[in-house]
Amino acid sequence: TTTYNISLFIKTTWGLMSKNFKKLFQPKSLAIVGGYWADFVVEGNRKLGFKGPIWRINPNRKSDKKNKYYKSIKELPGIPDCVYIAVSRDLTIDAIKEFKSIGTGGAVCLASRFSETNSKEGLKKTNQLIKNANGMPFLGPNCYGFINYLDKVSVWSDQVAGEPTKKGIAFICQSGTIGNTISFNERSLPLGYIISVGNQTCITIEDIIDYTLNDKRITAIGVYAESFTNIDLFFKVLKKAKEKKIPIAIVKVGRSKIASDTIMSHTGSLSGKEDIYDSIFKQMGVTRCNSLSELSETLKIFHTAGILKSNKISIMGPSGGDMAMIGDLSDELSIEYSDIPKSITNSLKKVNHEGVIISNPFDLQTYNWNDPKSLRKTFDLMFKANFDLIALMLDFPNMKDCDVDEWEDIVDQYILSNKSKKTKAALIASLPETLPKHIRDKCLRSGIVPLQGLQEALFAINSSIVVKKAWAKSNSLKRIKYKKSNKKIIKTYNEFQSKKILHKHGIKIPNSILSNRSNIIKDSKKIGFPLVLKINSKKIIHKTELKGVFTNVDSETEVKKNIKHLSKLGNSFLVEKMIKDKVAEMIIGIKVDDQFGPLIIIGSGGIYTELLKDSVTLLLPLTKQIVLDAINNLKISKLLYGYRGKAEGDLNALVETVLKLSKFVEKNASNLIEADINPLIICNKGKGVIAADALIHYLEEIK
Repeated sequence: TTTYNISLFIKTTWGLMSKNFKKLFQPKSLAIVGGYWADFVVEGNRKLGFKGPIWRINPNRKSDKKNKYYKSIKELPGIPDCVYIAVSRDLTIDAIKEFKSIGTGGAVCLASRFSETNSKEGLKKTNQLIKNANGMPFLGPNCYGFINYLDKVSVWSDQVAGEPTKKGIAFICQSGTIGNTISFNERSLPLGYIISVGNQTCITIEDIIDYTLNDKRITAIGVYAESFTNIDLFFKVLKKAKEKKIPIAIVKVGRSKIASDTIMSHTGSLSGKEDIYDSIFKQMGVTRCNSLSELSETLKIFHTAGILKSNKISIMGPSGGDMAMIGDLSDELSIEYSDIPKSITNSLKKVNHEGVIISNPFDLQTYNWNDPKSLRKTFDLMFKANFDLIALMLDFPNMKDCDVDEWEDIVDQYILSNKSKKTKAALIASLPETLPKHIRDKCLRSGIVPLQGLQEALFAINSSIVVKKAWAKSNSLKRIKYKKSNKKIIKTYNEFQSKKILHKHGIKIPNSILSNRSNIIKDSKKIGFPLVLKINSKKIIHKTELKGVFTNVDSETEVKKNIKHLSKLGNSFLVEKMIKDKVAEMIIGIKVDDQFGPLIIIGSGGIYTELLKDSVTLLLPLTKQIVLDAINNLKISKLLYGYRGKAEGDLNALVETVLKLSKFVEKNASNLIEADINPLIICNKGKGVIAADALIHYLEEIK
């Protein structure tokens, strides 16, 4: 089976399309072509209250009192701003040409069997669709369409759930059924747009992020993505979101082989590279969610509370069990449950039973449960404390079986305590279903964010904190431009050659001699004991597994013994001075990615590289702060700071070495394939770092 580069195909055609999407997404008039699926569009607009004309085209249906049908485009009484096309693939290709010819502003194409089939025929039909659109923007094909709750218009291939709103979040998805799921949510997620992109043949996720960032009614952006196709624009819109202070939360699938295989069969997208996406999101303050539940709760806090100014949080509730779970679930988060100020603590003691322990998280217990006005005194005091967010944890009983008046009274008092809105506030339910809709809606009207599910709630709060930290840094992304060599044959420098090249670019290497069996004793004496003996071969990548390296060799006798084994592997040997004062071993990888360009990978090195899987990927260009932050996120960083009283590593030298390597890869990106320094030995503070082993894979000679 031939695999076609759909991503590249889309990228080359993207520039042909008009960037004016207003008529498409905010139409004043609609044309609808088709039957069964088209009926959903009509009903959706009736539900939302769309006021403009809707012209239906279906030559096989007769007009009645409810619907008027036109036989063809030529019969339309006007030019529609937007057209929904729900006919076969070939008819879609014909229809889009006709609508372009009359000046329609944009289209939604439902039909499938285009580029997502990853076939020559699919690409041929896609090319015809693009050609016939002739610059008219369109969503899809293989696309559900969009719902615009802000302007009360639906061009969506299914039932419409949700109500019109004056402001809300934009949800952009590559899967129409995921869009449905979000629209059907029972979480009171304030939706402004749901936009499905399908194959992204014309309009991409990046385009829609850009478009919605320009809509002042949008408070946050959520994305379900299988792939991103225009990386330069992707970087630009992430920067734009940061500048406009519009937070973005993304579910980016493709981490597992199952997900990757499903994606390929779904929309023909080229997925993968998840470590790179992690790095991009972290650097630009984008929240990466693992599920739609995390996404929904995160978008709710972004919409209602925005980005928190600090990580000082307080959570209170009537259950000691809940407070204990909060502590466990927050263990690896950035949330700080700082002490309640002493003056507030003293006042709290006066309005609570003597059995209540004043702490954070705060177990209110139930002494005042049947006296909401007494609880109000506690709420009032907590809102005077120096926290950036106060949360009340409360799970409602089943309304069908139980009385909920006391719970409602407590929420009312909580809302009254927060009437000044100087401190952000949340109401948290440990289970999604124990926060009724009317309570969620009441909270939203009062500026309090209703969060459903304890783990998701803490994830959302933490995300708001982490985004603020990322935005506070002057990070930006820029894809390094380079011209790839035409050479197809990949060549490899051996270790000795690789290290000499790196040394030329400022990377420290051990004192070494390239030797053979005849000179090995003489060369060992020159280097001095203790030393390291290695096989020098570009074909042997993992020396340890083949016993191709002997360390701490301290006599001629050992040299003679070890060289017998090494001679079985080859006839070129490296004699190197044994490095002392070692604190840790790391790996520094270099990769030139076809989509993102030059990359640096930092992680635990030596024999722990694959065992610990402790690494981070960095996009160029780098700064000292970006490198330092990346190192601090590694498990091995504990060793660098002097683990359990041991010597500290030379962190400054490590950072400088990574920066030198980034300059090296920028200069040689056209000819590089990848390179590894493993291990990079981190010596005691002030003693530097040394590239003990390295291999460079290349297309043309490295300068």
